[in-house]
Amino acid sequence: MLFEHLIFSIAIAILTYTIFRKKECLYIIIGSAYAPDIDIVADYILKKIGITIMIYNHTIRHGDFHNILTLIVFAVLVALLLKVFRFKIKDSFLFASIGFGAHLFEDALVFNPGYRFFYPLSDKVYGIGIISNYNSNIDFFGIANTEILIIGIIFVILSLCIKSYVNSKVNLKINNKSKVIK
Repeated sequence: MLFEHLIFSIAIAILTYTIFRKKECLYIIIGSAYAPDIDIVADYILKKIGITIMIYNHTIRHGDFHNILTLIVFAVLVALLLKVFRFKIKDSFLFASIGFGAHLFEDALVFNPGYRFFYPLSDKVYGIGIISNYNSNIDFFGIANTEILIIGIIFVILSLCIKSYVNSKVNLKINNKSKVIK
């Protein structure tokens, strides 16, 4: 779902930008949307440097970082890292959380059962699974699952429409205020 995560995170980044009007949110959200999947290579990398970490009585595997505990740790690390580059900690934390959370939400929509999203609050596996019998077959020109990609593109279009609508309302207010001042 790599390409699908890109499309969904773009839509969420557009909506977030519409609210906060900060360009950095676009980059932080889109980049953070891929963070949960670091668990795909984490065990391999850690073993190469001589570290073995056990989660749920097994070494790290895909899905182990798909939870709110990892979201919080990741958002704190991003906020502290970006503080060095003069980003506001609360903005960086918020945007990293939104991006990471977008990934979790997308996975919850697609998979049933999904992952332990609410760990450490709950060990229960959650998922909605709106795509019946979803499998990871990449059938759209070899880059994405067609059903999920279509939903993502619709979401991007809706996000752009909302952004355009909000921008037109903001511009209308600004124009009305400037007429009153004259």
